[in-house]
Amino acid sequence: MLNRNWRLMFAGPAVLTDADIDNRWCRDGHPYLRVQIKMVKPELAFDVCWEVYRGAREVLETKRGVSALNWQESKKYLWRPDIRPRLNEWVADFALAGQAALDEPQSASRLVMFRMYYLSLAPYETARHFLGLSEHSWVNWSEEIRRRCGAELLRRGMFPPRKYFSMAP
Repeated sequence: MLNRNWRLMFAGPAVLTDADIDNRWCRDGHPYLRVQIKMVKPELAFDVCWEVYRGAREVLETKRGVSALNWQESKKYLWRPDIRPRLNEWVADFALAGQAALDEPQSASRLVMFRMYYLSLAPYETARHFLGLSEHSWVNWSEEIRRRCGAELLRRGMFPPRKYFSMAP
């Protein structure tokens, strides 16, 4: 009997690690694969990654004095092929994932909202007033952004962040 944490089939985005895969043998001698699925909603992945992004921006801009938005100012933090990803790479990858998720002509206004509110960390009232959105429209747009960008973050392997920062380049 299978534990309730094990699933034989799944649909939707999932996060798998090597430890989640368990090769066993059926009674008839044929191998079968049991996979422990950790279903992750794109919205949750986005929220976690955005929290890491905000923390990374704060560290880069205040504690180290490095601008997270102007990469040309950071001479000390250059890419090196033999080390793990750094915070400034997380900031850049988060921005690129959002741009890729919203890079369609019909999503241009959502991309503006993503850049203004989620990347530039503009206050809610300022961003909403600038975009001319009602509260209801803001909620709809932000849900769409979180869903689409979260799916892109899952696709790129940025969630969970621990996996992103522990992987070798």
